[in-house]
Amino acid sequence: MNARESDSSHTEYTLLTALVALLPLYVIYIFLSGWAFNDYYFRFFGLDPRFLDIGFHDTLLRGFTVMFVGSAWMWIIYPLLFATTLFLSRSRIRARYKIPTMLVILVGALLSIYYLSSSAGEQKARIDKGTKTTLPTMTFNYQHRALTGRLVYLKGDLYFVDRVRAQGSDDGGGLQITIYRTSEIDDVQMTEHQ
Repeated sequence: MNARESDSSHTEYTLLTALVALLPLYVIYIFLSGWAFNDYYFRFFGLDPRFLDIGFHDTLLRGFTVMFVGSAWMWIIYPLLFATTLFLSRSRIRARYKIPTMLVILVGALLSIYYLSSSAGEQKARIDKGTKTTLPTMTFNYQHRALTGRLVYLKGDLYFVDRVRAQGSDDGGGLQITIYRTSEIDDVQMTEHQ
């Protein structure tokens, strides 16, 4: 192996090492994105996300999907964050300049991701509270009354239903979330949004 091939393989190895070292950082940013989205989304409906006990994996998945359903800016921030941190970690800039620059970039990205994700969560909640909702319609019987509403969340044996009203009623229903236990209702049917 000549010196040029050795330098090339060493460069590839250090690049791969830098990528692997930065991976936990990006997982944190994706988790923050999902957490901010869920927090603002459910609080718009009057629910505390801590009560819902949303799992770590679900939060990560939501953080990843915010790029597709929430904010196109995420398509710029994540690659830019990745490229600049990778560049700074591999550059020959002195540490006394590199560390503050890296901190400014990381904190700026953190604040941007939080703001964009929370805005996307609130925007999605406004859509789901409106007439163009993407929430599934839920019809069910409760105390011998046929009711309908929009399913916001299902946790264990609890249904969180928005705008509950009598079936066939044109009344928009209440603005609050109503919580039902599976043992209290029957004949549950879900219809996806149209």
